[in-house]
Amino acid sequence: MSARAKFQEDAVKRRVVLSALIVFAFLSGACETMRGIDEQVRIDPSDKNIIYRDQWVRRNPPEVHVQPRSAPPDGLRALFVPFRVTQPMENPVPLGYGMARTVWQTWLTMRVFPNLEFSGDDTPYRRDRAAELGRRRNADLVIGGFVTYVYAGGTAGDTRLSLQIEAHDVPSGQLVWSMAQSGLIPAAQSTDFFLFTTRSRMPADPLHAVAQALASDMGLEVRNWMSGPAPRTRMQEFDKDVRDVLLPPRDPVPAPREAEQAGDDGPYPPARPGAF
Repeated sequence: MSARAKFQEDAVKRRVVLSALIVFAFLSGACETMRGIDEQVRIDPSDKNIIYRDQWVRRNPPEVHVQPRSAPPDGLRALFVPFRVTQPMENPVPLGYGMARTVWQTWLTMRVFPNLEFSGDDTPYRRDRAAELGRRRNADLVIGGFVTYVYAGGTAGDTRLSLQIEAHDVPSGQLVWSMAQSGLIPAAQSTDFFLFTTRSRMPADPLHAVAQALASDMGLEVRNWMSGPAPRTRMQEFDKDVRDVLLPPRDPVPAPREAEQAGDDGPYPPARPGAF
């Protein structure tokens, strides 16, 4: 073999070896790149972020059955008595006492009445004895009520509570306030998503939390009667102006004929002296 032919053969071998090295390097780099990408996007479903949300009381606005027609007198003294539990159960007195005390403490915080006393040593609320009890304690208004339904599920089940609150004018014995409301806190829930999990966080005492929420809603109704509703903010006034422009009020509905014949006092007779 000539020297020229041998040189050409060696050149071909070198090109084949070089090509093989290039292909090997390319494949090695591709594998490293794919492994790096796999490590970046790998998701471990067993390691999820947990988002906690506080459970809240589901309820409708209070149902007001009876309410005063005039403003209260100055320096009103109110007496709160334990609730009566109407749901059949063993030893219901402590439950009625606890629910009434929760409402009383909530109303104290809200400053619903200027003078509000809790009579814990009295028997559960009775309509026929409310005015008599108020006279003995020198009160102007006696407040009591009923626990009509209760179910304490804790964190394992739903917690439900229904209350009815009444108030009697002591001088006349007339019922001046009657309203009812129900509330619910659902059981603790956990929902799994692909990247995170949501869990509901329950209050330490769900039944007490429901009672506080109901007391706050019904106490706001009484406080508006005592001191009038809070003045509107500028944003609320702006919203009212916008609603009046977009939704103008309709023509007033004429009064029924029965109300016209009843005179200025309306279809109901005026309250007896001493009543609100």
